[in-house]
Amino acid sequence: MDMDRRLVKALEATNDALQHLSMSPDYSCLDYTHIDRLLARVVDLPTEANQRNSRRNLLAVRQWMVTDGSGVILLEVLGQLYWRLGELNGKQFEKFKSLLQQQPHYLSLIKDSRAMAVVSQRIRHIQKSKSDACQEFLNELSNGKGVKEESLQADMETIRSSSSSPPTLTPSIPREKVLKSSTYDSESGTGLIKYLPNCSANLWKTDMEHLLIEFYINGICPGRTLMKNSNTYLSLLQVADTCQSTRFALLSLSASYIGEYLYSEKERYHQADLYYMTQALQVLARQISKGEDFDACSATSMLLMHHDAVNNTDESSLCWSCHANIFDTIPAEYFNHHSDPALFIINQLVLARTAQTVTELQNTQLHSLEIIDWYDDIPQTESQRICGVLGLSLQLLFVISSITSLASNNKSSVGAHRSAYAQFHESQLQNLRQWSTEVSGEALEVVLATAETYRLAALIYLKCRLYGFTRFHPAVVRLSDALISLIISLPVKGSLYTATYPIWPFFVAAVTADADRRDTLYQRVVSIREGDKSTLPAVLQRISSLRIWLACQDAELQRRDGWWDEMLEHEHSANTLPNNRLLCLG
Repeated sequence: MDMDRRLVKALEATNDALQHLSMSPDYSCLDYTHIDRLLARVVDLPTEANQRNSRRNLLAVRQWMVTDGSGVILLEVLGQLYWRLGELNGKQFEKFKSLLQQQPHYLSLIKDSRAMAVVSQRIRHIQKSKSDACQEFLNELSNGKGVKEESLQADMETIRSSSSSPPTLTPSIPREKVLKSSTYDSESGTGLIKYLPNCSANLWKTDMEHLLIEFYINGICPGRTLMKNSNTYLSLLQVADTCQSTRFALLSLSASYIGEYLYSEKERYHQADLYYMTQALQVLARQISKGEDFDACSATSMLLMHHDAVNNTDESSLCWSCHANIFDTIPAEYFNHHSDPALFIINQLVLARTAQTVTELQNTQLHSLEIIDWYDDIPQTESQRICGVLGLSLQLLFVISSITSLASNNKSSVGAHRSAYAQFHESQLQNLRQWSTEVSGEALEVVLATAETYRLAALIYLKCRLYGFTRFHPAVVRLSDALISLIISLPVKGSLYTATYPIWPFFVAAVTADADRRDTLYQRVVSIREGDKSTLPAVLQRISSLRIWLACQDAELQRRDGWWDEMLEHEHSANTLPNNRLLCLG
């Protein structure tokens, strides 16, 4: 019985992949991350004795490509099929292939010359990447480029010795403005990283911490927000001057990004990332136990949360939200829950909760930061001001949080007045006017448009989750069309594109749009998905896993209570997060 279930799961994963592939008939808008990963292993089979099972499974995939056609590898597009196939025995695998031969979509795929061409292109891409890496290393060995004599262990010893010194940043790096130096390319990056490291520069002859801090200022900070004066990431440099855990967290975050642009040094920076992360966590634990500088602790947690949200996608790793746990150990009166780091963390949690079912919310022990009345003390004059690194106002964030709380609150006193509360929040959203005086011109237009996407998305979220309006309801259709048009108008690269790009509104728009409009959204963000690290790829993967369920909904039903929760149920998705992980929508 269990064997039959495994076969069914493998077929479901295949059908999901075929559905996903159908969204891009020419395969130009696919995310090739999972395909390339599997293809690289199929091309270069493991030889280690302890990987015999993996080799056997990969050989089966390789033979499948030979017999049915190379296009079958594209079925790994969602990252689900290979591990499902690994659960099958030989007899089941043959039955699996036999059943696929009866599906028209599968037959079209394996006969599609475009699919074969794409696979050939990906193989050449993998070949070139490996060749380039080998050539770079050969160059280092032959002409002394880089640090030949130093081993990775020696590099780590250097890091340790420099990190044992007092936690002050390099004095030569001004904190008030973004720098340019010889270690950075003259042209700005078009993604979230605004200045890219110069790959030809001999970076390892410079001090690593100086380099990482310089990259943090030049590369990371400018891409966080268009509002330079309220850029929290820049202000954290001052905190890092006096707080060692913040300094280590900052260095870890910088190392995790910079390795993406210096391929030949990627492993060194990965080790540096791990080292600084470990140091940050250890020092943070000591700070909390000694009761030292709790506000600086929140700054450290913000950086660690950012780091894990864009890096730790492994299902076995801890959820990025675990970094909010420090607020559960610190009495509320000892930290400023209106500080920028605290509000950043609140924002991430509020948005993530919208992608949880009522049952999950009721069974979740919320962090103390979510329970305190963080909004009560916000001055009325400031409540609608757009926050720099959040992209929306605090009043709007509070309303989104209130909608989720209202949906999950099962107290009879609340239930009796739920409709009245919902109407009140709807009125708040209708009358909300978000503003900013910090920027002007095109930058102001982008800031206001971004904040407006959150307002429109919140209205859709309220109508769907509290009123039960489906995506076919005229009110939702109108709002969704307006939201999608606004999202499409926002820049996805260049100087006006920042990390405040509206991921949560994108999610809301995608699950309330028809297939064509959803495809338009997907195509719009190709450059983001394939660009610098962000939370968007995981969100796209989640949306893709809901697509079949969305397509099966009855267009005649304009109202159905509980459909939002049903959509989020794990059994309706072939590619869901484990119960202990939240979808990061910020």
